[in-house]
Amino acid sequence: MGRGPLASKLLSVTFLLALVSCAVRTVHEGPGLQPTGELTVDVRYPPAGSAVTATDSTFVFGAVVGASGVPASVSVNGVAAEVDPGGGWLAFVPLDPDSFTFVVEATAGGRRAEARRTVWVPRPLFAAAADTLPYKPDTIEPRGPLEVYAGDTLRVSVVAAPGLTVTARLGDEPLTLVPRPVGEVNRGRQVWGSEETVEGVTPAVLDRATAAAQGSAVGPWVRYAGDLYVQLGGELGDTLALEIVGAGDSPLVVPVASVTYLDPTVVRVVVLDDDTAGTGATDGRVVARTWPGLGYQALLLNGTTVAAGRRAGSWREIALGPGTRAWVPIGEAFQIRAPAPRDAVAVVRTRVVDGWSEVVLPLAEPLPFGVEQRLAPPGYTVEVYGLVSNVDWIETSISDPLIESVRWSQPADRVFRLEVGLAGDRAWGWRSYREGTHLVVGFRHAPKALADRRFRSLLHGLKIVVDPGHSPDPGAIGPTGLAEADANLGIALELARILEERGAEVVLTRATPDSGLGLYERTNLAVEAGGDLFVSIHNNALPDGVNPFRHNGTSVLWYHPQSEPLARAIQAELLPRTGLADHGVWYQNLAVARMTEMPAVLVEAAFMMIPGQEARLKTAAYRRAIAGGVAAGIERYVDGNP
Repeated sequence: MGRGPLASKLLSVTFLLALVSCAVRTVHEGPGLQPTGELTVDVRYPPAGSAVTATDSTFVFGAVVGASGVPASVSVNGVAAEVDPGGGWLAFVPLDPDSFTFVVEATAGGRRAEARRTVWVPRPLFAAAADTLPYKPDTIEPRGPLEVYAGDTLRVSVVAAPGLTVTARLGDEPLTLVPRPVGEVNRGRQVWGSEETVEGVTPAVLDRATAAAQGSAVGPWVRYAGDLYVQLGGELGDTLALEIVGAGDSPLVVPVASVTYLDPTVVRVVVLDDDTAGTGATDGRVVARTWPGLGYQALLLNGTTVAAGRRAGSWREIALGPGTRAWVPIGEAFQIRAPAPRDAVAVVRTRVVDGWSEVVLPLAEPLPFGVEQRLAPPGYTVEVYGLVSNVDWIETSISDPLIESVRWSQPADRVFRLEVGLAGDRAWGWRSYREGTHLVVGFRHAPKALADRRFRSLLHGLKIVVDPGHSPDPGAIGPTGLAEADANLGIALELARILEERGAEVVLTRATPDSGLGLYERTNLAVEAGGDLFVSIHNNALPDGVNPFRHNGTSVLWYHPQSEPLARAIQAELLPRTGLADHGVWYQNLAVARMTEMPAVLVEAAFMMIPGQEARLKTAAYRRAIAGGVAAGIERYVDGNP
């Protein structure tokens, strides 16, 4: 099925030739024209030879150079582009599968220029593969190696040509997989909304994708799927395999994953560590996910010991509370010889330490735990897994300015819960660490600078960490070549100046174009400096396939609930200053927003890929306007008006 070897070689040669055909030519048209210089057109994105991640349409942008003040027009494969007077242009165009060339034509003052940019476009999942295989190897699930228990159920699936018989085999047990229609969800469109999230669903795209297969398949491909029950008594070294059979063809056997059967009578324990080399370049926590490679469920301190179970590829299952499981990277979970971690607690203590009120649980085991924050009224729920209460004593102090109440409960077997109620009108942050095996969870007092603001500015005495995003990586690149890292730095320096003028103490994570830190080095610096607030300055970009003409504007991102009011306050002040659409206040899982010790947000002021927005980001006036909006938003938050 698919192209033969000769056709595949010709495709490869054609693609390689296309990659070098990005030369720009200039054509002068019409009698009597007096060009002032050569007109050229540049394609900035996507890079030559890259594989775009959309299958039916995407954006392309670059710049016209040499227009000399004459209005320029640009088209890409016949689709008119938006062109800024500064030369930047942007278009959103349909795609065809496999090797694909954007043909960019620019005209200005009677002159004409052309550029070509060739990329690789993946076929939609429902379109036939380009090679002779009747299935798509990268769609096979699950990914191995696997470690399972007898009685488990494995979801097995693959995208393949229609009309086949696909059987999953583990040992002697066969399971015939059931064909279902397949749709390829564009993650970016799913997030930004309003457009069809499944790519390539139009008849025209389907026809083009099928035609590109040169008759190798009729009709859309399908996903074959089924649930395979793992029988008792499996053999060591078993392999999960697929057997694919077409009409009159010999069976094609595809190994999927090696399978190891776990002994349910043996307790396996691992210790978690994301920085075994002791570099200090991490946040000292292992991310526990809801499923292999999916969303964050918990952030577990290095040194935590947990019971471990199944394996799925590069992920290890761990047990938290009863019926509560998560997955961590295998490279951050190290098996040790130890019984299942569990403990009992007899006393809960509180103490005040340098602007923090702390709860101390004297434990003998470094157990996993989770912290949930609530804003109204301010307080926290701390759950420790593997812990049984024997609490008859809870120590608090009337001199503690923050902790008002501590209550315990045992909501489930070996799940110990503390409810901590706080004084004040907001939560300023929390932290967790261990003193030996004792667990300490601390809650931050309001900054001392806010205690008495008579005759002082709102920001007087506050320590604000300003983080110009990116560097040494450039971040997003605009149509005319402006690097996001440079735009971010310009805004951040202006913000630092404004904040200092208003009485704040500012800590910059970088202050020059050639300086830069890693993500966790930035947050570690903020914590070590004792910052009261953290603001990371960025400008936005979109993933392939999302229409930038529909989805752009100003947004602010947060992760922990304590940061949402700050994000909303900054967004409220930014919008009238950027003059852009309200792109939203987003909960988003970002490294610089995940630190718990202070309210932390990430500002996306404008979009680098939009020609007019990139042009404004080059100006000092616009950078000042953005910085002024962020500063006003911080003041609004400090004044209690999110």
